[in-house]
Amino acid sequence: MLLFLAAAGATQAQSATGIPALDQLVVALDSGSVAPVRPYLTSETRVGSLPPAYTARILAQLVPQFGPVEGLRVVRQEPAGANTRYVCAIAQHGAEQACDFVLTLAGQFAELNLAPPGVRKLGNTLGPQDLTTPPSADAPMRLAHGLILVEAEVDGRRGAFLLDSGAPALVLNQREFPAPATEAPPAASSGQGVNGRLAGASYHLTQSFNWQGISFTNKEVPTLDLASLEGRLGAAPLLGIIGYNVFSQYALTLDYRGGRVLLRQPAADAPAAPAPLLRVPFTLSGHLPVVALTVAGQTFEVAVDCGAQTNLLDQQYAATLAPQLRQPATSRVSGADAASRTVASGELRAVRLAGGPLVFRHQETVFADISHLNQNPRRAHLQGLVGYPLLIQYRTTIDYVNKQLEFREW
Repeated sequence: MLLFLAAAGATQAQSATGIPALDQLVVALDSGSVAPVRPYLTSETRVGSLPPAYTARILAQLVPQFGPVEGLRVVRQEPAGANTRYVCAIAQHGAEQACDFVLTLAGQFAELNLAPPGVRKLGNTLGPQDLTTPPSADAPMRLAHGLILVEAEVDGRRGAFLLDSGAPALVLNQREFPAPATEAPPAASSGQGVNGRLAGASYHLTQSFNWQGISFTNKEVPTLDLASLEGRLGAAPLLGIIGYNVFSQYALTLDYRGGRVLLRQPAADAPAAPAPLLRVPFTLSGHLPVVALTVAGQTFEVAVDCGAQTNLLDQQYAATLAPQLRQPATSRVSGADAASRTVASGELRAVRLAGGPLVFRHQETVFADISHLNQNPRRAHLQGLVGYPLLIQYRTTIDYVNKQLEFREW
């Protein structure tokens, strides 16, 4: 009887919250798999206050290293705007550590803070006000499998960065910019660290950053493990990723043929440039420009992302657009969460933007589930992404200030 009661007590301790998201988080941490908690994540879920775009990658690194855990109990709950914050204690190795989580009205995670109290929460403190921004800049670039590599300098060290308009913020490669030895994290199984480090996510106190005159000093910049990205690019060492918060004040011109990235701050008194072949207004969904893509008379709302090696449309359109595809195929791909999926792909013969006259031909496109991009009802509903296959056909400018795309002849 004593053994039975002890076993029953242990089971109750591990699953007594009655809050599905928290109970499944325990299962995920204990099993080392993100899968149990994935239904409770949205495109807006944050780890700490890092941009949501990095959540899948951080959790894919954090969860396998965190466990095993014995259980979780709710210490208290309190309002967090329209959501609810749960302050919890996670039992691990016979001890408890405090964590807090914010859940939406729908019971999904808005925020996961798995570092214990006293550890600075992960964040991204670099804003436009922190940058020195010259009126214009001209940066050489090179292509690696359709992705753009540029050179920038961090703390006097010059090296390769991925230029990615699909990334919301600047991040550095954790291997190249580790935490100081005096602040090294404890064993990964503890799931905690110092100086904001969180099993795969950390900070580097950057003394100086400079990309063609766009610069800042003395700011904390998030770091992530970019080893898998380096492997795909064949670009080791990769110092980091330059994202939207670095170039949001510019019109960004991608000159693939000339091997240049041009940045210009639009000014009212600037001389008029030659008219483009096509000018398309866009709206911003978070940091992503959204435009209308037309294929064989059908229109799709898509985001523009120079960090996309192929175009992407939701899998529900694969059958409808099959007659428009050349060389249809299926393949397996892995996303940021390391999960492998089978997808349909092919080459769309011709597409247009916003019903304009300009034709973009031979568009390599993958059809996959993009429901994770549409969890936030306040954001534009996306049906896909367009990237390298479309952007390389003309000299493309993404004007973030005036919110318009421009396409010119080479």
